[in-house]
Amino acid sequence: LGKIVNTPEVIRVYIGSFWSHPLLIPDNRKLFEAEEQDLFRDIQSLPRNAALRKLNDLIKRARLAKVHAYIISSLKKEMPSVFGKDTKKKELVNNLAEIYGRIEREHQISPGDFPNLKRMQDQLQAQDFSKFQPLKSKLLEVVDDMLAHDIAQLMVLVRQEETQRPVQMVKGGAFEGTLQGPFGHGYGEGAGEGIDDAEWVVARDKPMYDEIFYTLSPVDGKITGANAKKEMVRSKLPNSVLGKIWKLADIDKDGMLDDEEFALANHLIKVKLEGHELPSELPAHLLPPSKRKVSE
Repeated sequence: LGKIVNTPEVIRVYIGSFWSHPLLIPDNRKLFEAEEQDLFRDIQSLPRNAALRKLNDLIKRARLAKVHAYIISSLKKEMPSVFGKDTKKKELVNNLAEIYGRIEREHQISPGDFPNLKRMQDQLQAQDFSKFQPLKSKLLEVVDDMLAHDIAQLMVLVRQEETQRPVQMVKGGAFEGTLQGPFGHGYGEGAGEGIDDAEWVVARDKPMYDEIFYTLSPVDGKITGANAKKEMVRSKLPNSVLGKIWKLADIDKDGMLDDEEFALANHLIKVKLEGHELPSELPAHLLPPSKRKVSE
């Protein structure tokens, strides 16, 4: 793709069939659905990120204008004042890559900020180099000041406006029904498993978790954080993940786990080990039955 798309940035490629007919090979169904949702989210966020994209375009154009100024002034400086102008012009155009390299080293400019070499050479063929202007340092200082200060202030203002105004998103059409309901991506999977069940989903494996729980020396029906940690680290999940699981499972925030909370912690560990993401807040269907009235 680097040969096709002429940008230094890494582009996001979406994989999928993107049609409404049955999948011929359903093996990659989950991958296609995840990629489809990523694409929909990006499209829906277009109105919200419009101002930021315009600002980024302004930054790119400002950098490109600076580079053009350096290129034109370098060509102007190399041109003879009277004789051999045409010959020198051809030489400079042919050696434009070397001029790019020199400018890059002298002014610490990223290679991605330079215009396309071949296109620039073609455009320079039709130009009169004698009409090029020398470099005006004061104008470049204005551009540098804008990039260093004005753009930073605009970035802050854009972020403030985004937080203050209502969320703008593309709606309707293919976006209807893609996020909610039983056919939404990931519905009933991972932390969402058992969302429609009358029974607490953790109860299925609770007898197994209870056996472990009662080997951890519970006092008044609860185990300490230290004892719970000894068992939880067996999962080999990083502490940052286990800390999040503890926060979700310790419903009453007393720093200890009863048998239901311990079972919930193990259920969340299983969810993570199966490759699913943990929720930022505990879904209502995962709340232990004895804690539901307390939580309400």
